[in-house]
Amino acid sequence: MRRDRTGKVSPQMSRITEALEDARVRVLLLFGTDMVSSFADAGRVGKALGRLDLLATYDLFMHDTARRHADLVLPATSWLEDLGCKSTNTHLYLMPKVFEPPGEARPPAWVLRELARRLEVHDFFPWTDEAGPLDALLDHPATGHATAAALAAEGGIRALHVSHVAYPDLAFDTPSGKVEFVSGRAAGLGLPALPVFETAKAPEYPLALRTGRTLTHFHAFYDHGRALPTLAAADPEPRLWISPADAARRAIADGDEIRVFNDRGEMRARALVTDRVPPGTVWIRDGWAGLNTLTSGAPVLPDAAVDLFDLFSGGQAEFEAGVDVARSLPA
Repeated sequence: MRRDRTGKVSPQMSRITEALEDARVRVLLLFGTDMVSSFADAGRVGKALGRLDLLATYDLFMHDTARRHADLVLPATSWLEDLGCKSTNTHLYLMPKVFEPPGEARPPAWVLRELARRLEVHDFFPWTDEAGPLDALLDHPATGHATAAALAAEGGIRALHVSHVAYPDLAFDTPSGKVEFVSGRAAGLGLPALPVFETAKAPEYPLALRTGRTLTHFHAFYDHGRALPTLAAADPEPRLWISPADAARRAIADGDEIRVFNDRGEMRARALVTDRVPPGTVWIRDGWAGLNTLTSGAPVLPDAAVDLFDLFSGGQAEFEAGVDVARSLPA
């Protein structure tokens, strides 16, 4: 049996959601992905996941997508229990398996290989061992066509064949081979031929929600940090930074329980009144449960523009949201 490629879904996050909504995708296998946390417009995503005939998740920890929507949860391996590689801007590093995975946990390559075998899809995963898919990924001029075995023989490290200066030969990836300030290719895809400033639309909600990182957390890893007690203790609840002027206008005091909302959804947080954010702006650390119920899932690029890039995945167009804030009413 061969795969049916007629129903290809664009790798844009919004198009994936649409494919779930109109039942073009009926069965979904997620590897290390908490969609109702990481996808924008998460309320819509959650409803779309509910339309699936079967959802299987593969992860180290339970998370909201697995708890609410998964029919099957597969135990994942950690990076110490699987063969892998790590690259920086200058070097490639082999990450050999240190421990055997416990219980029924299996590496991703094993899961995909067994799935292809049992479904008799012979053109999907041709490799017979864990090194096979890794070698295929490494087979590139920048790595010197490295393999896992070659890296192991070299002590697990190899310098990448990359320039420290972009386009050192001045051959640019454009139709003319030159720097193009006006792009006919962009115009043909429905994008501005010359980037111009566009005045932002007047927001429906008065506060611009910004997000950022802290030292204690990275996105929504480890089930929003709840799976690791030390992380949970270091940052136990979402705190929304809000200016004194905006807080006073809403009768919000420092430490109040609040709700952050717009027409897509809402989340609960605690107010941190501070002059470190200007009026009209609120800030919160990214990765909190419910945060992406507030964000828009509108695509960043036309589908045809995504197709120009072989492995490019298009996310949402905006990494902010218009919101308002109010004190939470007692239960």
